[in-house]
Amino acid sequence: MGEECSFVAPGWVLDGQGRLMRELKPHMGRRLPDFDYSQRRIYEITIVLEDRRPILGRLVKRGEGDWAVEPTEIGGIVLACWREIAVRWPQVELIEDQLMPEHFHGVLFVKEQLPKGKSLGNIIGSFKSRSTSEVGKYLAARGGEPNPARGEGPNRGPGSARGRVRPRFWADGYVDTILFGKGQLARMIHYLRDNPRRLGVKREHPELFKVTRELKIEGIGRFSAIGNHFLLTRSAFHQIQVSRRYFAYARDARGNLLKDAPPAAATHEFEERLAAALAAGKGGAVLVSPCISQGEREIARRAFAAGYRVITLANKGFSPLYKPGGKLFESCAAGNLLMLAPVGWPYQPAEKPMTRIDALVLNRIAQLIAGEGACEIDYKGATLANVDAEVCKVV
Repeated sequence: MGEECSFVAPGWVLDGQGRLMRELKPHMGRRLPDFDYSQRRIYEITIVLEDRRPILGRLVKRGEGDWAVEPTEIGGIVLACWREIAVRWPQVELIEDQLMPEHFHGVLFVKEQLPKGKSLGNIIGSFKSRSTSEVGKYLAARGGEPNPARGEGPNRGPGSARGRVRPRFWADGYVDTILFGKGQLARMIHYLRDNPRRLGVKREHPELFKVTRELKIEGIGRFSAIGNHFLLTRSAFHQIQVSRRYFAYARDARGNLLKDAPPAAATHEFEERLAAALAAGKGGAVLVSPCISQGEREIARRAFAAGYRVITLANKGFSPLYKPGGKLFESCAAGNLLMLAPVGWPYQPAEKPMTRIDALVLNRIAQLIAGEGACEIDYKGATLANVDAEVCKVV
């Protein structure tokens, strides 16, 4: 595998070593297209410090599985400025916040239409300006230099027109998550409150949460990876492959998936594949799944809940600071998860649609990893040679 391609298609670039890579897009300033950010809505906001300096708080372990972030004096200023938002913006109610050493999360409710010409961006912009100003005053009162002994690092940016050093506190932009579905608010709040524990687990098991840019799998190629690389050395594998015809989740009136509701379709074929996969996992085999169809995702979900070992495949890579969430996080911490993506499909902030070529490639890679535990796949008109040629382009 690993042949070079002779052309560069739209949306792709060649990296410094002549390899074909997807173009990356900026993330912190990305917004939902055509969405009215001045309307009544609940948002989760994430803002990071410039250069991600860990000066907002100190991670402390209070007991087994119990972690917290204690604010530094600078972190306390940030929290105070955030909690002023409801005073400065009477249309806004603050729901939850979580300070982390180098970033900040908040959930807020725009409970009535904002004034004409104002939007969520104005609220976050005013918070960032206010907190930057207050931190600047705090630093100036101390001679302009933070105290490294307190976990506070340098906080200076480009000079002004008069040659004075001006503080640059926050990185440009912010990330917003908009609440649309039932139960989403509870998940938002749980995510914020659980953030210190997840950071603590990552620090206790750094090898399991480190994003690797080039993991070489003998006979297949190179992958981005996060998780337990040693799962590749296990003696038994079992590939999961489920047609879309065999299983479908229920959906609400808006079309949102209801994973905890009885499925809309669950056929005999799905039940057979589910039973075989769980039996293999219980027997110690590593389950290998591209997690493309809803049936494949459901089997993986059951495997994670049972504590079995799973290798998943994705059609795009992982950001440098990526960490899996929910059951994936717990599985990763237990050493039961390895997530792989071909190096030719690097991280991109936006959702990447699963094309037919992507699905062919991921199913073939799953076959190659599973070896004797692979299943037979009908590639529907594509020859195995053609599929392998597509695999070569991205690994």
